[in-house]
Amino acid sequence: MISFLKTKTLTRTIKKLSAIGLLMCSALTASFLLPEFSGAIFNKSDYVAQAQQINGTRYTIQPGDFLSSIAQRFYGDGSEASWRRIYEANRAVIGSDPTRLTAGMVLVIPGGNQSQSSFVPSRGSFQDMLLALGRRETGQQNPPYNIENRLGFIGKYQFGEPLLIDLGYYQANVYYNNGASRNEWRGMWRGKNGVNSKQDFLNNQNNVQENAIQEAFALNLDRIKSQLQQNGRSLRDFIGQQRGGVVITTSGIIAAAHLRGEGGVVQLLLNNQVSQDENGTSILDYLREFGGFQTPFD
Repeated sequence: MISFLKTKTLTRTIKKLSAIGLLMCSALTASFLLPEFSGAIFNKSDYVAQAQQINGTRYTIQPGDFLSSIAQRFYGDGSEASWRRIYEANRAVIGSDPTRLTAGMVLVIPGGNQSQSSFVPSRGSFQDMLLALGRRETGQQNPPYNIENRLGFIGKYQFGEPLLIDLGYYQANVYYNNGASRNEWRGMWRGKNGVNSKQDFLNNQNNVQENAIQEAFALNLDRIKSQLQQNGRSLRDFIGQQRGGVVITTSGIIAAAHLRGEGGVVQLLLNNQVSQDENGTSILDYLREFGGFQTPFD
């Protein structure tokens, strides 16, 4: 006969053995019947541990984001070295292909110290920006190339004499803001890219207006960087900051420079000086309207 004490002990032992058996069966089931499931559990634990070890700002992927554009926002530098820093910290989330980002993914940005409220979600591609700029400049939904305004600015992007002189398309001794109160176009066309007249330019011969606007963006951006460097600053010092409540982005800067020149942008960045064009359009309007687009200069 088994005593009452021995019966309780035996019962506890059987329960423990049963529990061990159940655990072993569960482990065997996970290992042999669902190996991919058990691996997923292990990897997920690794991801959590990895995320906890990373010290940085968390950022939620928006439609149209790329790692290069995210790096530009956080570091002011969209180079491969910068975006790979983000990728390596989030490889477990992104996967093996750094180009496959999904809206809603939450990434950890190593060393990122800006709040998300300072970011502008991606607005679209560079071509989207050019279309938006053409619409703004001409006031037409389908921006024409053959158009001229009351001050003699011409084309889809409303080029003036001083800019086309700087770009090497045109030359004149007297021109707008240098002895003339409007763009008269009485100088000489230099034949660059096969453009020998104002009408050639208005006809967008050899796609000249699309080429010229990109040349203008690059020229203005180089001049902005040079002037900032002379003042001991870098453009990356300002990306993500705000002026007049508007977040500074590369696309916003090149659009603002198209409106007010590189000098207007430099004064805005360094001295918070807000300028306007001949029609009363503020430089902040362009900084805001064209902020957040992808550009070749990111």
